[in-house]
Order: sequence, then C-alpha cells, then structure tokens
Amino acid sequence: MKNFILKNLYSVLGEKNNNQLRIIIFHDILKKDEIKFQELIEHLKKNWNIISPNQFKQIITNEHLYNNNKKNILLTFDDGYKSQKLITEKYLDPLNIKALFFIVSDFIKLKSIEDSHQFIKNNFFKTINNNCHLTSETYNMTTSDLLYLISKGHTIGGHTKTHAQLSKIQNQNTLTDEIINSTNELESKLNNYKIEDFAYTFGDFESINKGSTKMIINNYKYLYSGLRGNNLNIKSRVLRRDAINFSEPLQVMSSYFNGYIDFLYSQRLIKLEKWTL
Repeated sequence: MKNFILKNLYSVLGEKNNNQLRIIIFHDILKKDEIKFQELIEHLKKNWNIISPNQFKQIITNEHLYNNNKKNILLTFDDGYKSQKLITEKYLDPLNIKALFFIVSDFIKLKSIEDSHQFIKNNFFKTINNNCHLTSETYNMTTSDLLYLISKGHTIGGHTKTHAQLSKIQNQNTLTDEIINSTNELESKLNNYKIEDFAYTFGDFESINKGSTKMIINNYKYLYSGLRGNNLNIKSRVLRRDAINFSEPLQVMSSYFNGYIDFLYSQRLIKLEKWTL
C-alpha cells in the first residue's frame, strides 16, 4: 500500500523544484541490483546535483554557497560491505562522484566469508538472525579497500565497533568502545586518517538515546541519523538521511528524496536535537 501511494504521488507531483539538501543511505548492493543502482545514479544526475562530503559540509556551514533552486544530494554507504567498494569502483569513480562510507571497525577485520556471514547474522540485526540467507557476494571490506577509497577522494566515517544498538548499552566503557575507541582504531589503521563523521546504527529514533547522542556530538563534527529530512538550513549537527531499498520502484525512492513523507519524522528529529543541547 505504501509503495502504491508514494508511486502515484510521485507520478502526480513529480520532482520538486524547491531547495533540497539530502543524503542517501546504501547498504549491501548485490549484483542483481547493479542495474537499479546505475539507473538511480542516472536519475540523480538528471534531476539533482550529486555532491561530495566536503561540498555538503561547505553548504551546511556556509549557506551562501548554496545556489537557489538547486537540489543537492550526497551518497553514503553504511557498514563496510565489499560490494560498496566494487560498485564505487565500477560506477562512481568513472563519474568522479565522491561518497561517504560509515565503517563498523570489527567488521573489516574479518578474514573469511564464513566469519563475515556470522558477524552479519549476530550484529547487523536488532536480534540474532541465523535464518537470513547470505550469498558469497556478501562479505566485508578490508583496510586495503578503505585505503583505496581514500586514495580516490572518498570519505570514511565511524559506525561503531560491532554495529551495536547504542540505546541498549548500559555500560559506559562498552559505549566508549563502540563510539570512540572504534574510530581511534580505524584512524590508526588508515595511517592516522582523521574521522569527523559518525552514523549511529539502525538509524531509527529507538536505536539512540541521550547518553549516546551526547557522546557522539562531543567527539564528532556531525551525527548522521536514518531519519528522513532536508538538511538545508538546519540549526543542529544532527543530519537527516534517506534509506532506500532496491525492491522499491524508482518513483518511491524519488518520493523520499523530494520530501513527501518528511513530516513523519519531524517530531523525532526535534527530540533527538534536544539531546545535543
């Protein structure tokens, strides 16, 4: 029903012409979805200005850099799947599109597909999911992959140590390991690369709380959520992002990007932003 409504809404309203500053979230991109990924990038290039992480931050901090009636969008990838490096090398690098990659620090340490699959089942769901079907396509990036991405001008961000749901952590040392120590370890592995961006796991309002929000804001320049919204003219360091699913039609994705359901997330964003004060 949701897809039907959003698809028809987009068919009627089409692309908005008003100012937008959006962020997309990608996860694992399987080979069967490569064509859809390519079609999405072509659609964005036609209707949006795909910007780099640095350009995004320049607009956030210097609003006069934003051109009126321009629709800017940033691509981000969560977790650290190998497919993200492969899809970037194949489709983004030839177009000189720069993206932001949020990395689970323990995930990139894994040496085998079997270990990678078990880690995903144990950590990438809110409860252990031994029933999910994972193919040989799904496994982790390595430190070498991250260094490659950096060499191509992409940006690396923090995404916890184990993909823990931060709102469920009671122990302060464990929370510090997930939010701070995980990034310190990443920076060291990446030749003292400086990380200033952090995306909390799962992205919904229920997966973060006041304590974890404070720790992130005190140690990073920006906190990236999974709550939908326009980032233009916001007054906090809490950023909105639009997660997509390639099982959804392009028109549904475009409905997200054009802000047709942003109102559903506004109250939760207000609560989250209050925790940063």
